[in-house]
Amino acid sequence: MHLSQVNEIANHRITEGSEYGWQCYPDARMLDYESLFAYISIIYSTETQEIYEANVSIKTDAWDEDMRPYRWLNPEYKDVMIAESKKRNVKWRKAWDDVKWCDLEVEEDFLEKAEAIFNGQVFDARIQVPIDLDNETLLKLFTEAHKRDITLNQLITEILQKVIDEHNE
Repeated sequence: MHLSQVNEIANHRITEGSEYGWQCYPDARMLDYESLFAYISIIYSTETQEIYEANVSIKTDAWDEDMRPYRWLNPEYKDVMIAESKKRNVKWRKAWDDVKWCDLEVEEDFLEKAEAIFNGQVFDARIQVPIDLDNETLLKLFTEAHKRDITLNQLITEILQKVIDEHNE
């Protein structure tokens, strides 16, 4: 994810910025954005403009429903951030008080949710997950989806939901 992408979805509404004090991210700074509906915070590289961490949280007085805050962590730096959190005795899954982050794996998922929340729009609260399939498995899934007259995404969603349900039982 790149700084320009977040600037665009947040309409360049930067409200604050500072240096980032932890060592897990090289050449890091923080930026905060604010709208009538939400806050976005990012930590990014001043050298490459690559984002290390991004989060969006609602303004509780602007939404009728209580929503969890969403966060995206750059997978290349996630382990070092977790290690530094543990070293500093900071619970890395905790956003604040008893609220946990809803961590997103796919940057497009974060960007879509953050833009909608920031602008007070309805959004798809389902979490996107990356799936890496070999060609043979992919062909079998395409064939099965075709037989059922549904999309590949619908079929994979059904399969994942079934696995989740079985795990919960």
